[in-house]
Parts: sequence; C-alpha cells; structure tokens
Amino acid sequence: MLKAHPKRPHGHFERIAQCLAACTECEQICIACADACLEEDEVAALRQCIRIDQDCADLCAATARMIQRQAHPDAALWQATLLACAQACRSCSAECMKHESAHAHCRLCREACDRCERTCMELLRALPEGGAEITH
Repeated sequence: MLKAHPKRPHGHFERIAQCLAACTECEQICIACADACLEEDEVAALRQCIRIDQDCADLCAATARMIQRQAHPDAALWQATLLACAQACRSCSAECMKHESAHAHCRLCREACDRCERTCMELLRALPEGGAEITH
C-alpha cells in the first residue's frame, strides 16, 4: 500500500515499510501472548505480563497506523510515537523474558518486541535530526 500512495516517502521507504511490518506483527503477537497467559495455570503470576502485552499491542497499533499515513506527517509526533513504541517494546520484552523459560508464547513475544523496538529506533535514527524533519 505504501508504494501506491501518491506521497511515497523518499529515501526512507524501506525503513518505514520494515517498521510498519514489525509494529503490525508485534501488535498481533502481544495480543496472542496476553491471551495465552490468561489460559496458564499460574495466571496471577502473569498479571503484569498480560498488562504490558496489552499496552505494547496498543502502542504498536497506533504507531503502525501513524507511519502508514504519508500525507503531511508531523515530525514531532512521529518522534514521540516511535520513542513510545520502542519503550513499550523494551518493557514488554523485559517482562516476557522473566517467563519465557516456562512459556513459549512469552519467548515469541519477546523476540517480536525486540524486532519492533529495533526497527522503530532504526527509523527514528534514519530520519533527519532524529525525526525532527520528515521530508517526502
């Protein structure tokens, strides 16, 4: 879809596409991880993991929606959103790491969060002045 947009991003197309894919994947995996946690026998011990999964999924979804809109992007909003998404992914990864030896879904979620954090930060660094100026 990005390729079909008349305001196709110049110079950062691949990074935007990678970040969009990573955010979308991470959102779905975080939702699935939270759902799987709810079915575990020790669900009370996974309460924080469930909450962070949900928060991370919401931020990933918002980030994906925002970076998909190419018409007149707001540089400050891109920067803030990419940073918030990266932080949510770091928090979720750290929490899932606590449980991954016992739960494969937590390992998969941590891996997705790590990928998403990395692509958000790569996109942010690729933008002029850390996202302070987005040109199309």
